[in-house]
Amino acid sequence: MTNNYLCPHCKAYLRIWKNIIFTIRKCDDDKKGLILLDAELGNYSVISHPALHFIEGECVEFICPVCHKSLTASGINDHLASVIMVDENNEEYDVYFSKVAGEHSTFVIKKDDIIEKYGENSSAYMNYFMSKLKRQMNKKE
Repeated sequence: MTNNYLCPHCKAYLRIWKNIIFTIRKCDDDKKGLILLDAELGNYSVISHPALHFIEGECVEFICPVCHKSLTASGINDHLASVIMVDENNEEYDVYFSKVAGEHSTFVIKKDDIIEKYGENSSAYMNYFMSKLKRQMNKKE
C-alpha cells in the first residue's frame, strides 16, 4: 500500500521513498535539522543527524520542509502535528501524530471519524478525539 503525505498548508509531497521528511526544531532550542519518519503508520522508526538527539518527553516542532510552516495541529492539541494522507484510491485523511519525543501516538481521521489509531500512547489523546466527535454529532442533531 502506497500512501502519499502532503503538507496541509502548501500541499507539497513530503514522502520520499519509504520515509516522510520534515524539518524539525526542538521547542526549547534553536537547533534545527531534517528528520525522516517511516511512512508506514504505526512504525516509529526515525532517521536523523546524531546531533539531533532527543530526550524522551522533549517537545519537537515539525515544520514543512517546502513552505516552512509549522505542522502543529493548532486548535486540536498543541502536542500533535498533522499532515494529509492520500491513499491509493485518492481518498484524503488527516493524520495526527505526537510531537513529544518517545511518545507513540498516531490517529487517522476522516470527516471527524477515527479510522485508525496506532501507538501505545494513543490513549492519552483518545478522550480528546472522542469528545470532539461527540460535539460534532450534537451539532448535527
